[in-house]
Amino acid sequence: MEAFVISLADSLDRRKKVKDILDKHHIHFNFIDGVDGRKGNHPLLEKYNEKEFLFNYGRKAAPGEIGCYASHMLAWQKCVDLNQSIIVFEDDLSIKDGVLEAFSASEKVIDKYGFIRLETTNKKPQYKVATVDGMTLSNFLKVPQCATCYAISPTTAKAFLDNSQEICLPVDVFIRNVWMHKQAIYGLEPYFVSASGEESIIGKRKRSQKKSISTRIICLAYKLRNMTGNFLSQISFYLSR
Repeated sequence: MEAFVISLADSLDRRKKVKDILDKHHIHFNFIDGVDGRKGNHPLLEKYNEKEFLFNYGRKAAPGEIGCYASHMLAWQKCVDLNQSIIVFEDDLSIKDGVLEAFSASEKVIDKYGFIRLETTNKKPQYKVATVDGMTLSNFLKVPQCATCYAISPTTAKAFLDNSQEICLPVDVFIRNVWMHKQAIYGLEPYFVSASGEESIIGKRKRSQKKSISTRIICLAYKLRNMTGNFLSQISFYLSR
């Protein structure tokens, strides 16, 4: 599989760091010039629906969150255009030895499973679906946040794009809301990729925002809708194994 790193074109220091890391592990890759949401000059940024984002997530989006979502859309479009599965990285990562074996295992099953998280996460409710080259592939019942590294198939990339006509959530929260795109989210353990902990250009995500009583009620209704939709989708995924 080809690998692509999402990175802002003018983030030269970050690009050098990620290149050094990937070169060290003999990972060939190409950059995808990310969308800087702070500049507001990319057509994908027009997809942002402030009202729906507020109702879904309880606050308005930070400009960097909109740009991050748009940047992953560029990666998904690349996957569709190539008509082949790819690896997607964000540029704030660290890697351990063994990652190439994980990529090889992912390549064998990505067309069947569609989306495989390859970054470490705190333990989440999940169940095993397969063993691949001695590694464990599991379906997440509660999908972790973050999108530092994943494998994605063209079919899943198209489903994500088709269901991203509006930006109504942070991209990783969209991914974890499986009812929106009908794609189960898998993880392959052990994990060899993690976020570096470097300050994100997205900005601080946990921010309070004053809301009217009516808005709070709508936000609660959206939360219940998302929880119910995800629960029913997970049941469907489990029964269709």
